[in-house]
Amino acid sequence: MTTLAAILGCSSGSGPVGDVSGKVTFEGKPVVEGTVSFLSDSGAGDEALLGAEGKYAVPRPLPTGDYKVWILPLVTKSIDPKTKRTVSDLKPAPDIPEKYRAQATSNLTAKVEKGKNVINFEMKR
Repeated sequence: MTTLAAILGCSSGSGPVGDVSGKVTFEGKPVVEGTVSFLSDSGAGDEALLGAEGKYAVPRPLPTGDYKVWILPLVTKSIDPKTKRTVSDLKPAPDIPEKYRAQATSNLTAKVEKGKNVINFEMKR
């Protein structure tokens, strides 16, 4: 499975940028495993891993603007005993509802402004 960062490459251009961090919760409880992905209409974007207390920090500044956001479970890899090939699957994550797992169905958005941005996301059933 290819990550968003690998597809997009470097996300910062010559314009203003903002540092993005925050917290992801599901029905008020922190989501401590997964990936938060950001993508703008211009194709800028990046992703960040969720950690302790549901916190995340995008590793590089993002260009300012509006972003579509979705949240994916972690990817697990195993070897198929029959084919001996590596198989990638999403780790079970009952605290990340299906609608938030795809850009097309997630209703999460972010407005990145110049400077520091703390953007929290609350998921519901």
